[in-house]
Amino acid sequence: MKEKTVRAAIAEIKKLFDKKIPMFGIGLGHELMALANGADTFKLPYGHRGASGPCKNLETGVLSIITQNHGYCVVRENLPAGMEVSYENANDKTIE
Repeated sequence: MKEKTVRAAIAEIKKLFDKKIPMFGIGLGHELMALANGADTFKLPYGHRGASGPCKNLETGVLSIITQNHGYCVVRENLPAGMEVSYENANDKTIE
């Protein structure tokens, strides 16, 4: 995806956040929402590709098996104040 297109999408998502419009992002949508809120992303060494994997609900501890196919992840260490992590990959502890 071209960087210009991603910047435009982030700008539009910021506008929606400013209007308090509820959103739910999966995969790239999750990453773009995080970037629009000031978080950062990083490229996974191998990505989570073409397989199902365990995802942990951090509030309840419940594990679910989910289909994963992404190459980037949101950086946990520099999340903006007030942003909480709800789910993580049970294998490598990356944010889901």
